[in-house]
Amino acid sequence: MSRILFSGANLLDGENPARPGQTIAVEGDQIVAVGADDSIANRPDDTVFQLDGASIMPGMVQAHWHGSYRGLDFDPPPVGLEKPPGYLMLLAATQAKLALDHGFTSVIGAATSDALDAQLKMAIADGVVPGPRIMASGRWLITTGDSNDLPEFVFWDIRAKGSQRYCDGVDEFIKGVRQEIREGAEIVKIFMDGGHALLHGPDFVSMTDAELRAAVEATHDRQKLIRCHVTAKKSIMKCIDAGVDVFDHADRMDRECIDGFLAAGSFVCPSLYLIKAIIAKLSENGNENDPMVLGLRADYDHMLEILPEASAAGVKLMVGDDWGTAMTPHGDYIKELEVYVNEAGIDPIEVIRWATRNAGECMQMDNRLGTIETGKLADLLVVRGDPSKNISVLGDPANFLAIVKDGQFVKEAL
Repeated sequence: MSRILFSGANLLDGENPARPGQTIAVEGDQIVAVGADDSIANRPDDTVFQLDGASIMPGMVQAHWHGSYRGLDFDPPPVGLEKPPGYLMLLAATQAKLALDHGFTSVIGAATSDALDAQLKMAIADGVVPGPRIMASGRWLITTGDSNDLPEFVFWDIRAKGSQRYCDGVDEFIKGVRQEIREGAEIVKIFMDGGHALLHGPDFVSMTDAELRAAVEATHDRQKLIRCHVTAKKSIMKCIDAGVDVFDHADRMDRECIDGFLAAGSFVCPSLYLIKAIIAKLSENGNENDPMVLGLRADYDHMLEILPEASAAGVKLMVGDDWGTAMTPHGDYIKELEVYVNEAGIDPIEVIRWATRNAGECMQMDNRLGTIETGKLADLLVVRGDPSKNISVLGDPANFLAIVKDGQFVKEAL
């Protein structure tokens, strides 16, 4: 089988600092060799691309993915019921391709309606539509009166679920987990509290300890992962003790939480850009001193302080935000990475690790995904410029000279 060689590359392998003058050889869907340019000999049937110093890095992962969201504002209808399922699937497919065009060769679902993640994953795998690799989520499991069970819709007596599956009590959570997994969920979504701009705030407790443990145990019994919207320290610690795998937001984490994440091997997806965008939007209307804005500002400033400590300690942080709101349209993905680099002061190479190595491990594919190493899948980005020096080059699709997924060119402009 003939190989594809990328030579003269500035290698960002997802683990180490940049290394110039490197060659990566791809055969089939795998990386078969990585080394200095003069260490890998060309074969007569090789296709060789001279990169002349352009960077090559692993495909990135959006680790908090709501593919069917578009234009959700401060007064949305019940999520997942704003349009018919077929319409939402078309949105999900369109926005999955958009993510791929922005260098995200994989996404990890964070809740959707009607098993859209699982169905789109099938269509992509069968070549029906192009798109990233998907770790599918399903409906989020919430209790009656939770932040996504909005009181203004009670009188509608809605029977369709949308993105919600209502569970009250241990038995209903066990059944809810099993039903979502049956419909194709590989990572289950629950809510432990409010906060992060939700209706009831961080002090609202959504689930009992027994419900939380039941949901986690039921998920792990079926060998799947579970992620949780959680913001307050007390709830974060409960989720660590219960064995939650992925923590969405964790706005009030502190050193004790960091130590808990490290001991448990947890993954954390801060999704911090949404908060910045909401603060900016509300402040436009003269609401800078609104209690909600002040609370969000306090959470945002706290996260800017604690994230460098969490990152330096080795917490497995990931990138991915609530894309698809009116303030955070799909395609603006770079704005989250810029927050971590430009405002939290985290080194770009570390944020690249969040988007590649850490997320590949979360997908339970760290032996095949997330870094550029011999034997791993050829998910590769050839980038004009050096994102380890300027993270913003990843924000312009024109800077992706090549996008490779499973050894196949999605884009080739070399």
